[in-house]
Amino acid sequence: MSDDAATALPLSIDITIERRCIVVRLGGHLVIGNVPRLNRWIDRIGRLEGRVLVAMDLQGVVGCDSVGVDALADGAGRIRRAGGHVIAAHYPGTCADLRGRAVLETRPTVQDAIDELHDRRP
Repeated sequence: MSDDAATALPLSIDITIERRCIVVRLGGHLVIGNVPRLNRWIDRIGRLEGRVLVAMDLQGVVGCDSVGVDALADGAGRIRRAGGHVIAAHYPGTCADLRGRAVLETRPTVQDAIDELHDRRP
């Protein structure tokens, strides 16, 4: 195991389907070292055909940096430009000082986000 692997801050990405919405649950550290992996998953979602509905659950995020928050906002923008809709839920208090950097629409819960996404679907 390299020193980088031993000191890397973990990020979990769990993707499920709930009520015809893609729910992306992030846990751990939304930091620069995890951006490439996050981007790969976001790009996969962005390549799906049709108007995808995505709820990002940030409840499990315990740490972040500006690069991680920017990557999350950029990924949401890519999904929107591809015709999808994205709403985040449970914006983490640990990232509160970076909230202004992220142009993310948020709701208190994943269920609130899903309800809003369904209201927007034509």
